[in-house]
Amino acid sequence: MRRAAILVGLALLLAACGDSKSASGRRPLTIVVNAPFSRTPYLGRTIENGARLAAREVDANGVKIGDTVYDLRIDTADSALSPARAVANVRRAVGRHAVAIVDEGTGIDASWRVAAASGTPIGVVFEGGRDVVDPETRPNVFRIAPTDHGLAFRLAEYLIPKRLKIAFVHDDSDYGSAGAQAVRSAWSGNPSSIAIDETVPSDALDLSAQMLRARRAGATAVLVWGRAATIASAISAARSAGWDVPFYGPPTAADPFVRQQLADHPQWVDGLTFAGGRLTAEVGTGPFLTFEQKLEGAYGADRVGVRTSSGRPVIQPPETAMYAYDFVNLVAAALQKAQSTDPAKVSAALDQVSVEGANGDTRGFNEHNHEGVVDDDVYFARFHDMTYAPVRDDPLSKTLPPVPQTR
Repeated sequence: MRRAAILVGLALLLAACGDSKSASGRRPLTIVVNAPFSRTPYLGRTIENGARLAAREVDANGVKIGDTVYDLRIDTADSALSPARAVANVRRAVGRHAVAIVDEGTGIDASWRVAAASGTPIGVVFEGGRDVVDPETRPNVFRIAPTDHGLAFRLAEYLIPKRLKIAFVHDDSDYGSAGAQAVRSAWSGNPSSIAIDETVPSDALDLSAQMLRARRAGATAVLVWGRAATIASAISAARSAGWDVPFYGPPTAADPFVRQQLADHPQWVDGLTFAGGRLTAEVGTGPFLTFEQKLEGAYGADRVGVRTSSGRPVIQPPETAMYAYDFVNLVAAALQKAQSTDPAKVSAALDQVSVEGANGDTRGFNEHNHEGVVDDDVYFARFHDMTYAPVRDDPLSKTLPPVPQTR
């Protein structure tokens, strides 16, 4: 009896300590998505869905390293837009031997150091700040998203010739603060184009006082760089006061939250223009639309929650999901190249691989450049009737076809 009990205990111990396996019998490799699921649900969800779709496609054949075949497993961690929580999430991911981290970017100035101790690669798919990526000092940090530098300089290139007096409003979030640095640099040669430079709290619900100051400063346009809530609040304050000034913004202007907040006054959204990474490549719309169809087939259409004037539901194009998808595919290619699950070796291999991205562009990095979206790929889109299309008064943008956004 005692011998039987010992054998049972030994079996349980071996089961607990042995390598866990996925349902397919393959060994799992964990990739953690670190994103603000509770504070900006759309952003967290779209990053997660892009990562999951890539992992599911990789798992169709698995990743073969030596004689072992691995599956990719996506786990999520909510940063809640808190740098402290983001760092804690990265620490837990490293402790669980995650092979890579797909990150929105909050807290990256501290979290990269935690990941660097084990060489764990971090792929930033949203934050565009200048200091986020540096191949020499932060060799384990990569980015697939437009940089603030590229967005700001393209905005300056687009707006300065229009001879507008810009009210520059930015919130005090990490995103807003990094954007402010980029805009000030981009406008440094034309400071007289900025009528007022205003910092607002990222949790402010009413920006009436700030919009009044901007109006009194003689502004003829407003550039808002911040979270989606800040953009919605600024537009609401200006329009409520009867100020029909044109609004411009970074990619967060396209966040569904802006339209949801202004749904009772859809005309207030008309004319809102934003800078973003182009969705389609030189090969045409085919690859991106195919990616979008696969994403919808797996997780459903990403409904904005508003309708056009004709009553058609509006669908959000999956830009950020595309970046997460591409990074996970690069991680899979790096695992294959490194023939190792050691995160440090995977990071090194990321400098040596490339993949065809979701929109047909080639994605990849090298030892001197960890940026996956070049600054020249920034375009401008303008809203009308709750959907957006490339503007016609910019050389790059006018060559791009509109992406369908209704079903």
